[in-house]
Parts: sequence; C-alpha cells; structure tokens
Amino acid sequence: MNRRLLRRVTDNEVRTYERDGVVYLPNVIDIEWAAHLSEAIDELISWAKTPTEQADQVLDLTGLALAASSATASPPSGAPEWGSPHQLAGKVALDTRVRPKSARGHFVSITSAWQLHPAIRDLAMDSPLPEIGALLTGSNKLYLYDDQVLVKPPTTMERTAWHQDQGYDHIAGDKVCAIRVPAGRETSELGLIQYLRGSHRSGKIYKVNYFISDATAPEDAGEPIPLIEGNERDFDIVTFAPGPGDVVVHHLRTLHGAAGNSSETDTRRAVTFRYAGDDVRYYFRRFAPPAQRPSQLRDGDPLDLEPERHPIVWSDSRLS
Repeated sequence: MNRRLLRRVTDNEVRTYERDGVVYLPNVIDIEWAAHLSEAIDELISWAKTPTEQADQVLDLTGLALAASSATASPPSGAPEWGSPHQLAGKVALDTRVRPKSARGHFVSITSAWQLHPAIRDLAMDSPLPEIGALLTGSNKLYLYDDQVLVKPPTTMERTAWHQDQGYDHIAGDKVCAIRVPAGRETSELGLIQYLRGSHRSGKIYKVNYFISDATAPEDAGEPIPLIEGNERDFDIVTFAPGPGDVVVHHLRTLHGAAGNSSETDTRRAVTFRYAGDDVRYYFRRFAPPAQRPSQLRDGDPLDLEPERHPIVWSDSRLS
C-alpha cells in the first residue's frame, strides 16, 4: 500500500483551506486505505455490540434519541450526564426525508478508534494524512489529538446538528485541522457533510451541543451557534461528495452539520482524525463530552507531555 501522497497538495488548495476553513482533496491517497478502513469499521461495529472495557468510547446516538423521546425535560434526581435523554428530551434533530419502513438505522459514534484497531492507528499515523495536516496548518510538528468514527446506516433519521469541533476538544490554538476519510463513495442520499465557509476566521468558540441536537448546557459561556438549519440559503455553505482516495479537511473552528441517511440500502462510514500543530496547547473545556478522558495536563501545557495520548505523527525530520 502506498504510504505517500499520490499527488502534491496545490498552492490553490492550501489557499482554499486558509480562506474557507475547508478543502476537498480528491485522488490524494491510495484507495487501498479506504478498503482497510471499511474492514476496520465493520470490525469496530461488531465489537461495539458486545460489552467491553472500551464501552465509554462507543455511543449509540439513535439509541439515545429513542430514549430521549420518552424522557422528561428534567431528570428525576441529581444532575444529568452529558447528552443524557433528559437533556435531549424533545430536542433531537430528525431528518424529515427519512421514512423507515421498519426499524430505523442506528447512528453510531466511536472515539479514539486509533487506540482500538491497528488499521485505524496505521491510517492516523503512518499514512499520507499527517503530511497533509502539517502542510495545511503550516506546522513543523504535528500531533494526533484524537479521532471519531461515524456510521450512519440506511434509514438513519438523526441529523448531525450544526456544530464546531474545537469546543469538544481540550486544546487551544489555530494550527488545528480535522481530516475526514470516507470508507466509500458518499452521495446526497447518504447525508453529505455541509460546511459554513469562512466560519473559522472569527475565532469564536461556540456552545457545545449534543451532536444530534442543538440543545446546549445553560451554563456554557460559548457563542450561540447560528440558526443555519432551515435557513441554508442565507449562508455560504459548501458540500462535497468524496469517495475512496479522497479526503476533506476542515479547520476545527469551521461550523458543519449533516442530514440523516435516506438510503434504504447504503451506509455512510468515515473516520475523522483531529490533528494539532505547533501553536497548540492543552486547554480544559468544561463542556467537552466525556469521551475526552481525564488528562494529567494543565492549561498551557504542550501535548508532548502526554505522548501516549497525543503522539507526534509528523515533524520536519521525516523529510530528511
């Protein structure tokens, strides 16, 4: 399998990323990476169906939505956990295009998959992706921050609410990016990711929502997310239909969201790796989801101090 870029990232693509906060890079990595990713995701999903010590890394978002449909807005006692059915009660974002004929598809999220499957780890660390991340962020050194595998099977009703990644991460800095690798060809029927061009440039950190809902914690001091859903014509939105060998890269401050999966036969599967560059430091965010497990780092610490969680995946020395 080819571990080098199939082509160079052009100056125009770099400028597009800097201007828009998102860039589509077609035919840039070997399509075998997508085949390996597809097999790895299938294995991860099968593992997710059995109890494991990594259960906190797996979230059945549709199961959460179904529980929320019968929950009350206030928990019976005590403070609710992050993204609990009580917090989502009556607020789950559903795609009205999707009309399941029987059981609906279950939207599943798996975080830190690089720690669970060697093929995901290989893609994160030893593929052309780190070079792409270093080039687009202008970094001499690049760290793997984390990843997220998202699977939307046929007739998944849950939308991915408009959100911004950086509020979910315990890091601060500008040289940050997310590289999304699809396991197969994506179409509008499957629910393409939508990006709000230029939204990274404001420097704002938005309130953290619960991913399948625009609900937020009342105490969250972040900026309110603009009301984009239903008003898409009022915003500068771009979508891409990537396939094997393609990647889409967005800045962690770029707002994005997606529809459900209205297909009755095809699954949307992808992994997104979040990378951190030279200027990034640890920064605790109170409302980040619990999948971001406790760290020994303190605000302002470099990620070097926790190499087992944030390995260096690119440095200038790799060029020599």
